[in-house]
Amino acid sequence: MKIERLHFKNINSLKGEHEINFNESPLNTGGLFAIIGPTGSGKSTLLDAICLALYGRTPRISSVTKNKIEQDGSILTKYQKEAYAKVRFSCNFGTFISTWSISTNRNNKLREYEMDLWNPVTETSFSEKKSEVLTEIQRLIGLSYDQFVKSVLLSQGEFSTLLQSNEKERSELLEKITNTSIYRQIGRKVYEKYKSLDTKIAEQKTLLKDLKEKLLDDKKLQEKKHLKAKLEKTESLQQKTFAQYERNLEQLKSKEKLDQELNTESKRLNSYTEELSDFQEKNAGRLKQHAKTLSFEEELLRYNTLIDKKQAYSESIEGFFKKKSQIQNEMESLKNKAEKLLKKDIEDTAFEPELTAFFKAYQNLDNERKLKRNDYKAKIDLLNKELDILGLKFQKQSVKEFKDKLQTQHEVSTQNIESLNIQLQADESLEEIIKVQNQFLNQLKEAKREDKSIKELEERSGKLGSQVKKEQEELSKFPEMISIKEKQLKESEKNVRHLETEKENQSLRLEVDELRKRLVDNEPCAVCGSRYHPYAEHTPGIDSELDIKLQNQKQKLQLMSNELAKLKAEQASKTERILEIKEELASIMANFQNKREAFAKNYQSIISELKDKSLNQLEISIEQQIENLEEMKKLQLEIKALKTSLTTLKELDDIEKKGSRLKVEMNELYEGENLDKLISDFTSDWIRLKSNRVSTLESLSKEKEKIAGIENELHQLQVNLEPKIKASEFLSISEANSSRMKAADYQAKVKEQNELSERLQIQKEKIKGIKKQLENLKFEFFTHKNEAEFALNKLKDDLKKTRNELEEVRRQLKNNSDRLDRLKSIEDSIAREQNANKRWEILNGLIGDAEGHKFNKFAQDLSLQRLIYLGNKRLKHLNDRYELDRFLPHEDKDQLYVIDNHMGGMRRSVKTLSGGETFLMSLALALGLSDLASKNVQINSLFIDEGFGTLDLETLDVTLDTLERLQAESNKTIGIISHVSSLKERIQTQIVLDRNAQGYSQLHVVG
Repeated sequence: MKIERLHFKNINSLKGEHEINFNESPLNTGGLFAIIGPTGSGKSTLLDAICLALYGRTPRISSVTKNKIEQDGSILTKYQKEAYAKVRFSCNFGTFISTWSISTNRNNKLREYEMDLWNPVTETSFSEKKSEVLTEIQRLIGLSYDQFVKSVLLSQGEFSTLLQSNEKERSELLEKITNTSIYRQIGRKVYEKYKSLDTKIAEQKTLLKDLKEKLLDDKKLQEKKHLKAKLEKTESLQQKTFAQYERNLEQLKSKEKLDQELNTESKRLNSYTEELSDFQEKNAGRLKQHAKTLSFEEELLRYNTLIDKKQAYSESIEGFFKKKSQIQNEMESLKNKAEKLLKKDIEDTAFEPELTAFFKAYQNLDNERKLKRNDYKAKIDLLNKELDILGLKFQKQSVKEFKDKLQTQHEVSTQNIESLNIQLQADESLEEIIKVQNQFLNQLKEAKREDKSIKELEERSGKLGSQVKKEQEELSKFPEMISIKEKQLKESEKNVRHLETEKENQSLRLEVDELRKRLVDNEPCAVCGSRYHPYAEHTPGIDSELDIKLQNQKQKLQLMSNELAKLKAEQASKTERILEIKEELASIMANFQNKREAFAKNYQSIISELKDKSLNQLEISIEQQIENLEEMKKLQLEIKALKTSLTTLKELDDIEKKGSRLKVEMNELYEGENLDKLISDFTSDWIRLKSNRVSTLESLSKEKEKIAGIENELHQLQVNLEPKIKASEFLSISEANSSRMKAADYQAKVKEQNELSERLQIQKEKIKGIKKQLENLKFEFFTHKNEAEFALNKLKDDLKKTRNELEEVRRQLKNNSDRLDRLKSIEDSIAREQNANKRWEILNGLIGDAEGHKFNKFAQDLSLQRLIYLGNKRLKHLNDRYELDRFLPHEDKDQLYVIDNHMGGMRRSVKTLSGGETFLMSLALALGLSDLASKNVQINSLFIDEGFGTLDLETLDVTLDTLERLQAESNKTIGIISHVSSLKERIQTQIVLDRNAQGYSQLHVVG
């Protein structure tokens, strides 16, 4: 993965658009490059922009949101409306452009930031969803954010975190960096799987034990089987006997039923016989007389029909005469009602026209009144619309009272305007004045903010001045301290040289001692030739503690040397810090002066208005003026609404008066309700009565004609019937009619006589059948019903008891068989589960636990070992004196240790390292981590933002040589951020950031 180009706009102090192309000269040809600039110029902002574009967050801000940006004033350059960061990067999948952007809406409120991933080859965007874009970028690069800032971008505050963290923090950090949380999940899943299977087996064993306790032993099982066979045999015998008894009982019940039925049917036969005898006694004579008239029945029936019709027509004529009289009375009554309504006499012919004219006059008045009512309602709606601004509403109150109320309010509003004492020129607009005052107020608030900023700069400059003075006082003590330490070092060096001389002398004495051992009395010495050897046996003593003294003195010398180097490094650091503070102080003072001049220039109108007031007092005064102007505007609107409302009320009063006059005129004509219905009823009733009178007269004439025809036909029939009547032994037509029955009655009586005879015969046959059924019945066991029922009930109880006992035995045997099957199934299941759980039990013992710590710790220990190995390879190039190592069994496991090869392999905690040593170790680990990450992802970009100021010149040169060698070997793009002046001189390719008087920075590349 390689960063090819960075393009951004309005990020922190870097206002405007800026672009850095890492693939162009001199950045791609000069080896290392440095990012330099004064404090606060935005050096670390370049790394922030890279992180924003790729991951939507920065090392200094863990969560970048619009609320966070607004609260902290971070990311987006002050007073700017948009910002973006765009990175072009290459990876195994190709070249892509990732963009982070944010902007304000028309209300100057920040929108949510957006992320975009662009493929320049296909010219397509990946997705509009931020989460999907971030996931895809991480997949393409092959690094999570935590891996990225530990292997590509080594930022301030993050450099030594891994080196100095405890075991737990280091494990968590390595887990994030190496993305190996899967081992924790595996350990936890193994434990959960093992516990699940183990719990399942335990539950099955408990169930198995319970089933064994409930099983029948062999003896009880055989007893139950024998009992079952015996009960089944008894049940079969009882069922057979029960069926025989039931058949016998049914025969007895049938006999009892047939006896009852025979008795009942015999009684019914007697009854039918008596009914037929009674019928013949009562109806035989009448049926005979009726039969005599059947020969002239048709003529007799016609005669009777004509008599009935004549009677009916006579009654109808009488009814029509009554109806005619009634209609005449109703017409007179209706006419009287109409005359009372119209208040004058009317003729029959003028009835309808007079009513129509009357209703039209009333309707004209009513329509006019409705128009006034609608006009009144519209005026009220208009009035209430005008009154909305006053918070009033006209409802059902008196117009006069409401008018007085509005008049009073008009006077109050006029007085309130006068009390505001605001004088407007003829050509002045109240709206324009309010607008101008609001603009002045906004400018005043901006001036307050600028004034606060100037005071903050003044306060900051004072603090920095005090800090410079304090630092200079502390720096002035260093020359004396260094001089004392140098004198102590020279004295210690002198002591070491003295002890080394003694050590050399001692060594020479040891060589002489070898020669002395070879001396022989009276023989010449090989050195001096003497034959006398006084020290051949008694040699001078040797100081055995000299080596220890020399070693202690050397350690003391090394310690003093380290302390002196530390003092000089602190002196250099303090000097650099004073220079940085002075640079910052000069920048702040320049910014302070520029802001003061800009304030005096930009806010002359405000300064001229201040006089003896403060900005706050002037702001309050302007706000009060605006409030008064707004109040005046409101009052003017109220007065306008009041004038319009008063005019509308006058119109309402006129409408009310006209409506009242129309109401009086309508009441003079008619005071009731529903006049239209009344007129309609009168007219329809009049028309109906006239029509009924005409139809009644016509019907009366027709009925008279019909009755004359009937009388002629009756006379002719009477002449024809008289001979036939006498032949049938009847004296007159009337006697013949009286002897006749109604045709329906005659037919019914004849039918009834036939049915009675037929029913009697059927009943006789039915009794004969019942007697035959009784003769066919047979009884095998019992002859009495009660005896049979008693025996059957007893046998039923015995059978029920036998079945219950048999069912219980069957249930017990079935349960025992089911338990055996279940027992076998559970035993097989336990065997299978135990066999399956064996490997999970072994795995759980090795890597499983509830939280996944065991396997995760093992994995992270391997990662740490590999990281230390790679870090030591890098450290060897930086400084061969030190070597990183993990803790030994007797050491603190929360710490990493360093082996000092120049001090005989002495081990000590990394927490005892000096600032420069800590930087070297951290850099070695960071480079090792980059190598570790490159196992899966080729990393071709590295940015370092910390620590070079803690190194002495020699170590700095070695470090830069190592980084240059790393750049040459891997062709990485390596950038370094620092304030160290010698580093600026050593690295010629530079990205330089310059800050102007307004606090904004610009960048340019030099090589």
